[in-house]
Amino acid sequence: HLLGVQEALRFQLEEIAAALPRYRVIGVGRDDGLKSGEYSAILVDTARFSVLSSGTFWLSDTPEVPGSMHWGNQITRITTWARLGDRATGDTVRVYNAHWDHESQPSRERSAALMLARIESDGPTADGVLVLGDFNADEANPAFKTLLSHPTVRLWDSFRARHADAAVVGTFNSFRGDSTGGKIDAVLVGRGWIVDGAGIERRKWGDVWASDHFAVWAIVKWNK
Repeated sequence: HLLGVQEALRFQLEEIAAALPRYRVIGVGRDDGLKSGEYSAILVDTARFSVLSSGTFWLSDTPEVPGSMHWGNQITRITTWARLGDRATGDTVRVYNAHWDHESQPSRERSAALMLARIESDGPTADGVLVLGDFNADEANPAFKTLLSHPTVRLWDSFRARHADAAVVGTFNSFRGDSTGGKIDAVLVGRGWIVDGAGIERRKWGDVWASDHFAVWAIVKWNK
């Protein structure tokens, strides 16, 4: 029902939307806050969810200023979010889709802190919270660990909830199908979720890899 994409350009989102007409695309281009540059978009199944509010903030000292960056990254980084109403249950869910910097560790650490602050302040504590992303940080990275150690924004990695001891978990495949690296992509769940399934999608379509990252997925159930 929810799909998070990173590094998507407008024409790619338009192709996905044409193939999934029931889904609404939420997000803006990171360069200008409109259509220019990559998106960290969320695609929402409108048969299941109504979109109550949404937006994008920049991972910088001025998160509401399009194109801003201050933390050592040479590429603009963003998080897109949406607050959704579940038509099936009446519950509300907040979804955040992030793409952190691939070079600057200070940027990743500041990004973690900003995201946690926004999650804590954006909406009612009764909302279910889901965090999707290409974090460009593996499970041992202090920035990623910060996401999982906040005293009030309690987040868990859905993959580890189902595969605590898995050792081959690499998600950056470099268009070669390599799984030997760290897991830098994740679906994180907040309090109140039950994880019924989670995994890393390593299928290949003929001679083509869908991306230079393997997709990660989770099946979750709200149990507030």
